[in-house]
Amino acid sequence: MEIVLNRKKYVEWALLLLSLILHFSNISGLSIYALDEAKNATAAIEMMQNKDWIIPTFNGEYRFDKPPLHYYFFILSYQVFGISEFSARFFPALFGFLTTYITYRFTKRNLGFKAGILSLLVLASSLHWYIQFHMAVPDPFLIFFMTSGLMLFYEWSKSGFRSRKYMLAIYASLALATLSKGPVGVVLPVLAMLIYSLSVNLLNAKRLVRIFHPGGLFLFFLMALPWYILVATKTNGLWVEEFFFKHNLGRFSAPMEGHGGGFWLTWIYVIAGMLPFAFFIPQSFWHTIKFRTNKLTTFSLIASITIIVFFMMAGTKLPNYTVPAYPFIAILIGNYLAWLVTKNKVQRLKTPVLLYALLILILPFGIYHGLKNDPNLQIPKSMLWLLMAPYLVLPILLSGYFRNKVWPVLLSMGSGFMILSLVFFWWAFPKVDQQNPVLIAKDLQHNMKEANLYYFKIFNPAFSFYLQRPIQDLQSDLKPQKAQGYLITRTRYLEELKAQGINYEPVFEGKDLFESPTTIIVKLLPDQ
Repeated sequence: MEIVLNRKKYVEWALLLLSLILHFSNISGLSIYALDEAKNATAAIEMMQNKDWIIPTFNGEYRFDKPPLHYYFFILSYQVFGISEFSARFFPALFGFLTTYITYRFTKRNLGFKAGILSLLVLASSLHWYIQFHMAVPDPFLIFFMTSGLMLFYEWSKSGFRSRKYMLAIYASLALATLSKGPVGVVLPVLAMLIYSLSVNLLNAKRLVRIFHPGGLFLFFLMALPWYILVATKTNGLWVEEFFFKHNLGRFSAPMEGHGGGFWLTWIYVIAGMLPFAFFIPQSFWHTIKFRTNKLTTFSLIASITIIVFFMMAGTKLPNYTVPAYPFIAILIGNYLAWLVTKNKVQRLKTPVLLYALLILILPFGIYHGLKNDPNLQIPKSMLWLLMAPYLVLPILLSGYFRNKVWPVLLSMGSGFMILSLVFFWWAFPKVDQQNPVLIAKDLQHNMKEANLYYFKIFNPAFSFYLQRPIQDLQSDLKPQKAQGYLITRTRYLEELKAQGINYEPVFEGKDLFESPTTIIVKLLPDQ
């Protein structure tokens, strides 16, 4: 332990470098295929091509789902690097690393080096954290600006809310969070801030005036409001109505797109997402409540619980919703682990070590056989061996435990999942990704770029990203029976095409990854 502590800078920079590498691991080698990612990445292309910085569109139609901040970052990246998978994911990966970095610096400043480096280890070991920041979606920007806003608020609270600099920085962060994903970017942080302030008796009339300072409110509205006004004006209020009522209130009040579930599902997502250090969540929460070690752990507990409970109450449940809680859970776990290291409480590691060992022994077989259950996927046996790479850390972990050394146990737990993340992004998932129908049909797409393009009912949005041109709805054609070119649809709609007198010749068919539909591309044969 003394050797590690005497070389703080080496440990710090090594972990930060590993985190940076993992955030950017193979972001150019995985296709833009997931539905939300494809729509977001393509919407930015359309805004850039149309030189319209106000109204987001996908395939030429209004896209009501999210505000524009992430589109602006994608456009900047497209202009610098060209349109590619790398450029679509560059800023999400960068903001993921920046969130990890500020979490480490914030924890180190307030809780000391051990808690800081261990919170960094916790966050840097989460595979789900890296998956989230490998996607061209708005969440990376929301997470960064929400996290920074909350951390700035804590620093501001230590001065009795006197610093004008902190106040303006907080309001700017919340404005950018609101431009990232809407009202949740301001509602959730403000709710956590108020609960914390009430719980530690920080609030009085004078301080409330400082918190809700006219200058800060002016800055927030100056940054966040103009785009909403402009988009409402240009769409006669339709965009704002759809966004607020359908994509915010609608998602909160009822499940959308089949993403429902019980309140317990939210905790399952959190525990799975925070692996391998999720095994310490109960102990770290209880440690914080029991000992009330400092105000930062109280603040982190309130911030994480506020986010989790909010989405427990929501009708729509997705794994990415609770990711803004991860930095604050990492702080709680890091603080608890620092206490274990200081006290050398090796006996407290018994259950987490056993669960971790079982997890990495079972996980490769679970992933491999889970993928094998899809008859359309070709899963090489080499993938199983690759997924077993974390086994390498088991001897170190067990040796550290039986020698009553806490540091080797914790470092080997984190290292095992860092190895798993590298294997996942560079070798395992690319083998699966190469079998998605959009990539398989890549040769055909060259011909499709020169022809008329249609879709019927629905199509995989990844085609829009790779073709970089609108795909017309066949049903909007005045004479669909005479249409020429290529049509993208799903096999279940072929009978409807025949019933409408559409002649066609199938040229490609492929099942969508992890989904039940099968994509089919046909060449239209117009009536003479």
